[in-house]
Amino acid sequence: MTTDESTKLHRTTYRVLTLLSILSQHEDGLTFTELQRLVDIPKGTLSPMLHTMEHMRFVSCNAITGRYSIGVNTYLAGKVYGRSDVELQFITEEMHRIVDACSETCQLGILEGSNVAYVAKVESPAPIRLISDVGKVFPAYCTAIGKAILSESDRDEVQKLLPETFPAYTAHTLKNIDEFWNQLVEVRRTGFATDFEEITDGVTCIAVPIHINGTVAYGMSVTTPSYRLDGEKRALIESLLSDARRRIESVHA
Repeated sequence: MTTDESTKLHRTTYRVLTLLSILSQHEDGLTFTELQRLVDIPKGTLSPMLHTMEHMRFVSCNAITGRYSIGVNTYLAGKVYGRSDVELQFITEEMHRIVDACSETCQLGILEGSNVAYVAKVESPAPIRLISDVGKVFPAYCTAIGKAILSESDRDEVQKLLPETFPAYTAHTLKNIDEFWNQLVEVRRTGFATDFEEITDGVTCIAVPIHINGTVAYGMSVTTPSYRLDGEKRALIESLLSDARRRIESVHA
């Protein structure tokens, strides 16, 4: 774009879209100083812009590293544009297959900083009350999806991402990095992550990581009332998740 063309555009809108464009090119995020240098926006202007974009979840700021990255609402907006996207369509079809077979809710999430952002959901025929929904964000440490996505990370990566101690949602919420790491070891051993009433009393989730082109891109979970999760139901859910994971990854290897 030429200088003459850019001067005809709305300045603030142009700056916001430039920020999103730059952040989309840096998967590891950028600090405030790095962003300010790249966009050449005065600090006094850039700070409230980022604060507003973070509040609206179009950008995300890691509380530990201070690095800004693309937020869940930017991701969701892109997915709306790409509804013909074969990847998401195929995954959603697999989610419907799971729900049809086990009559429980299936959810898909991505990692957004130290949180899980829910990007797709297929409801059970008899839905239960969940605090998670498409567009909502919760700490990775208390979700099965978060554990599944982080299961292939090393301990240093996990420690940089998460706080040392974890604020509790329920009496079952994990307390610290050590407890979380022990669960990641178990996920690697079994292939399944579990959230047993760690974010909502009476609700259990089982999840698997989903690889796209060899990299963990999503976590997929099945959510059920804990009282319905007997040994037979758990075996069915794990089988359905494993089959879905295998089909998705074979298409997007």
